[in-house]
Amino acid sequence: MEALAWALIVLGDATIAACAVHLTRRHRRGAPHLTRSLHRTVPALLVAGLFPLASLLAVDATAAAWLLWGATTIAAALVYAVGDTFCGVPFRLSRSRPRTGA
Repeated sequence: MEALAWALIVLGDATIAACAVHLTRRHRRGAPHLTRSLHRTVPALLVAGLFPLASLLAVDATAAAWLLWGATTIAAALVYAVGDTFCGVPFRLSRSRPRTGA
């Protein structure tokens, strides 16, 4: 049962990383795309952070498992917070280039 807890924690970490990459790519396209993607990734982030808790409570898990689960939950919250913050940041499609010459 402890192996299941570790597997769920690692799966949660992979899910959080995938959500972070997805939101980063959406931010490049603009805030409206990011807002829609953020609302779609919230359930995945919530499940990734809370799903391993049941298996951790069912077994006498090690302190390392609890520590990794805590880091996973904090990472899920940070990915959501950064995505929510970037929804309010205006995005420019064209970068201004410094003009050289006369």
